[in-house]
Amino acid sequence: MNQPELGKKIAELRKAKGFTQEELVEICNLNVRTLQRIESGEVTPRLYTLKMIFSALEYAFPETLKAVHSGSSLSSWLGQLFNYIFDLFNLKTNTMRKITILSITAVTIFLGLFAICTDSDAQKAEKVARTIESLQNQGNRWIQNGQIDSVLTLYRADAKVMPRYSGKEEIRQMLVEVVKAGYKVIDFQTLSVSVADTIAVQKYANTFEYMGVVMKQQGMTEWRLTKGKWLTVNDIMVVY
Repeated sequence: MNQPELGKKIAELRKAKGFTQEELVEICNLNVRTLQRIESGEVTPRLYTLKMIFSALEYAFPETLKAVHSGSSLSSWLGQLFNYIFDLFNLKTNTMRKITILSITAVTIFLGLFAICTDSDAQKAEKVARTIESLQNQGNRWIQNGQIDSVLTLYRADAKVMPRYSGKEEIRQMLVEVVKAGYKVIDFQTLSVSVADTIAVQKYANTFEYMGVVMKQQGMTEWRLTKGKWLTVNDIMVVY
């Protein structure tokens, strides 16, 4: 039985039972437009839908219809999918059921996108944290090697080293004094790096030797993304 004949058969059985299209779709939980397309031969319904219709009409389901269903083309299946999706937005029939389906779909998509964005933000923060730690470690090596000009490339022009140094010139003088006093890093640990857009705040603990004395300090460095580079704008430290 081909599709046009199938549609005619369903229409004949429906009329024989005295059902209107509206009454049949109510029993089968379909919509009128879908039944109209089936009866006119425009679409090949799913096997489940056919069984439901024939059951409602109290007619034995023809085994030959399985071949009709299995032989349907991909384009026909896609057409049915499109029609189903299109019908979801027709809220004139089965309104509450369609609203529920659309709401669940929208929430699912939103949660999926939120998870992707959250994961992306987390990966970005981790990458920035690794960059900050790498720059800090490089700066410590430069100080110990007396490479003051290299260290200054990690500072922005308006940078401050609290509590007393402001601007690159004063920071340079501070670094010269530190190098002359035999500054040596014994241990440096980044405790955390918090990232928000173009700002990163690094908290650290440091053990160092200065003028032959071992000291410890804790500090917080504010980094800013400036012209594609992460540079220090504020460095606050407390020796204890």
